[in-house]
Amino acid sequence: MGKGFGDFNKKHGKNYQKFLDKLLQIVIDSKSNPGAVNSFLKANLDKLDDNFAFLLQKWEKKKLSFVPSEMARDVAVYIVNISNLIKDFPLGNKTLKLKIAKAGYEIASTVLTREAFPQEWAVTERNLGTVYLDHISSERAQNLERAIACFKNALDVEVCETFPEEWAATQINLGATYRKRIYGDRANNMEQAIIACQNALQVLTKDTFPRYWALAHNNLGNAYSNRISGSRNKNLKLAIVSYESALQVFTVEAYPEDWAMTQNNLSLVYNEWTEGNRAENLEVAITGYQSALQIYTYEEFPVDWAMLQNNLGNAYCDRVSGDKLEHLEQAIAAYQSTLQVYTREAFPKDWAETQNNLATVYTTKGQINKAIKSYRLALEIDTPTAFPVECFRDGCNLGITAFIFGFWEQAIEGYSAAIEALEISRSWTTSDSRRQEIVAEAIDIYEKMVQACINAAQMDKAIETVERSRSKRIVDLMASNDLYSGGEIPSEVQELLQQYEALQKQIDSERFRNGSESNRELMESGSLTKNRAAFQAYNEAIAILETQKDQVFEQIRGLDPVLAGEIQVSPLEFAKMQKLIDRPTTAILSFYTTTDNTYIFVLRQNQSTPSLHTCMGEGIEILQNWIEQNWLQPYLNDKGTWQSQLNDFLAELAQRLQINNLIDQYLQGIEELILVPHLLLHQIPLAALPIQDTEHSYLGDKFLIRYAPSCQVLEFCQERENRHPSGDSLNYGIVEDATEDLACASFEAEQIANLFNIPESQRLKGRSQATKSNYRQLALQVQLLHSCHHAQSRLDKPLESKLILADETLTLGELLTPGWRLPNLWDVFLSCCETNLGVPESLADEILTLSTGFLCAGARSVISTLWSVNDLATALFSIFYYQERQQGRSRPEALQQAQKKLRSLTQEDIKPLSLEVQAKRQAARKQRNQYPPSSADYLKWDGEYRKYAGVTLQIEEVRNSIDAQPFLHPHYWAAFTCSGLR
Repeated sequence: MGKGFGDFNKKHGKNYQKFLDKLLQIVIDSKSNPGAVNSFLKANLDKLDDNFAFLLQKWEKKKLSFVPSEMARDVAVYIVNISNLIKDFPLGNKTLKLKIAKAGYEIASTVLTREAFPQEWAVTERNLGTVYLDHISSERAQNLERAIACFKNALDVEVCETFPEEWAATQINLGATYRKRIYGDRANNMEQAIIACQNALQVLTKDTFPRYWALAHNNLGNAYSNRISGSRNKNLKLAIVSYESALQVFTVEAYPEDWAMTQNNLSLVYNEWTEGNRAENLEVAITGYQSALQIYTYEEFPVDWAMLQNNLGNAYCDRVSGDKLEHLEQAIAAYQSTLQVYTREAFPKDWAETQNNLATVYTTKGQINKAIKSYRLALEIDTPTAFPVECFRDGCNLGITAFIFGFWEQAIEGYSAAIEALEISRSWTTSDSRRQEIVAEAIDIYEKMVQACINAAQMDKAIETVERSRSKRIVDLMASNDLYSGGEIPSEVQELLQQYEALQKQIDSERFRNGSESNRELMESGSLTKNRAAFQAYNEAIAILETQKDQVFEQIRGLDPVLAGEIQVSPLEFAKMQKLIDRPTTAILSFYTTTDNTYIFVLRQNQSTPSLHTCMGEGIEILQNWIEQNWLQPYLNDKGTWQSQLNDFLAELAQRLQINNLIDQYLQGIEELILVPHLLLHQIPLAALPIQDTEHSYLGDKFLIRYAPSCQVLEFCQERENRHPSGDSLNYGIVEDATEDLACASFEAEQIANLFNIPESQRLKGRSQATKSNYRQLALQVQLLHSCHHAQSRLDKPLESKLILADETLTLGELLTPGWRLPNLWDVFLSCCETNLGVPESLADEILTLSTGFLCAGARSVISTLWSVNDLATALFSIFYYQERQQGRSRPEALQQAQKKLRSLTQEDIKPLSLEVQAKRQAARKQRNQYPPSSADYLKWDGEYRKYAGVTLQIEEVRNSIDAQPFLHPHYWAAFTCSGLR
């Protein structure tokens, strides 16, 4: 560097010094008149290079170092003016001009400090912000953040009341920066851009500040035209109104450059607008571009000329009227003209966009190799981290084009880039709900990537993509879990948690005030089951409170370390998925339904690549809609019909999934399955699928079965295993019959307590003990928690799914907050209704249930239910399960055996139980009658008597049935699932 400038000083120094001296003199004589300065610079374009930049910066520093302190301010302002003139000069290398201006502003700011000259400092910050806004470099995203910081600094001084014009100008710049911002949520950035422009227009009027007023309208139009929220056509119409307002001031005679800029922007909207006559709209756009080219000529405004050529190419490409092939040739010519100015070195981002546009024309013409080449060139600049929005666009275009013509490798390349860009955009968004929307809006890109990988026989990459597409929200929650596991919660989060819990208390109070929830929502007259899914809030007051609670939940999630970007969750690679399989006799079955087919990926411990079982024709419209119409809707609307059709449904599903072929081809030697369902398959008891086997009736008879929302969720559960206490130190806790209307639940809890010698202090019984506060304390103390009481799934609002306790409810939303981190919890058995019932809110396959809530809170394994279960059958199943666990069997083994025992029970098997319960009822009555009525002892034994009387009643109902095996139907035993670890 030093040697180079040494040569420069010897050979050319005098020429550059003369040029600088003349420039400074013109600035002084013309009082910084842009016209005079631009004419001189245009005549000396060859000297606007790095040498001049070096010389100018050297002069500025020297000038400030020798000038008397009382003149330093004037010199610094002079330097700012020179920097402005060079920055705004339309010709020459833009990057170099911005570099010169930036150096000038920074040198001036050493004198124009906020403390000494606040107003001049604010002006310099605003100017520096415009440099960062326009600067094209590899640090584009960071520069835009710097621009926002500079504009906000200026606004700290240039307040609206004192400096209305400057304040408004800075608001306009701030709006432009938010519109171009790369970090953060793009939808929110556009809203911020609109707000900033509207702020400016509160001060600016057409009469007092006409140019700034028009500029604010132009920028507002830009923001509306790029807006994501709301109706697209409505936003475009708002943009047109804004541009037309700007053109009231920006006439070709008064403001030719601004007029041309606004004409271009207005044409961009007409280029896209679908209202009215599409062909006419495109002709309006083309006319607008051509009009603007009368001002933005190649000689005077090469950069703006290139922009117009690019936009004109887009319009020709879309043009409806006339000869299509001719239009495509016109588009290519326009893009190639653009590339004369938009070179890769000088304008990399614009060059990449033009390459993308050129590729689109090549695709239309069938010149696929040229198209793929151009898309790839665009992606060299539009990387996922530098320009995620553009990378997503380019990657999708490359993927789609290559896929159509069977170039699978190139399709995978494009889709991979698009997915990476999408996930980076998601990671930069701190809104939990917006994160889900980002994935849901682009979920089809994952499907296309999966299909391309399958077509290319890259099954490992296919399953990796499947895994990336699902349960992202649950993975985020589990990733942040450990940060709160120590119990230290930031004060800001703690305050929000208190608000959240207070709103939940109001909801519970409103429910109980309007009548007993158990009577109103849970009891079904004459039915042994006590609960069903609800789809509406109880009343309007509760609906309002739930909305308020949603807003607080969003604030809590916004402070989550994962959403804040403090933790990055990497997608799971195939090799890590295989490590989840600890035995050669275990396999993972990952289900994935695309538009056309359902795929079942089979992962085994020692296979280098997954196997693929294809259910041809069972796509989303076929299989998933069939499940909704024949499983979900009957369950919700007519449970009797649902139950009567259950066996037929499962038999047909087994045929659709070709389960027998799957077993024969891919599951030989396998003893355990880890099932990862997809979409509505999460609702189905896959273990109850009938199979053709001489020894086994159901899939769950032949294989031990456990479930996981995704492989990554399972990995989190396995990582927690290292903190597993030894078997002798396990603490059990039971929460039983919180509302005192489930006789069998109390009987179940008593039997389990006897099996494991659970002390009374770790049993929460009935209304007096099974409170929400006690529940939380017990869950923090024990490693194994058994909950047998009412619960309810809310399919319309999953976060409101709840466990119903004595005084309040525990919702899924609460379980997902830092206030319910349960790091010591090992096993959870939710012996309640619908605790694993959920529906995906979109094709992104986010299934939020009470079961997944406990996994997020810290549990390693959860036993839960898929529907509203029978009280007596559930009690018997739970007892059988714990008997198997006591004998050392794993969770899926215990679940399998308990299901077999329950369905094989005969009337004769039930008789001893009936006699035992009757004996206990009689004993309780005898004890009760020894005490005065209403005494504490009398009430205690009366409760025992009523419990056994209730159990006896349900047993007698079963014994009076005509079925030799009363619990044989899957309705009684198939609802129970095991999620998480073995």
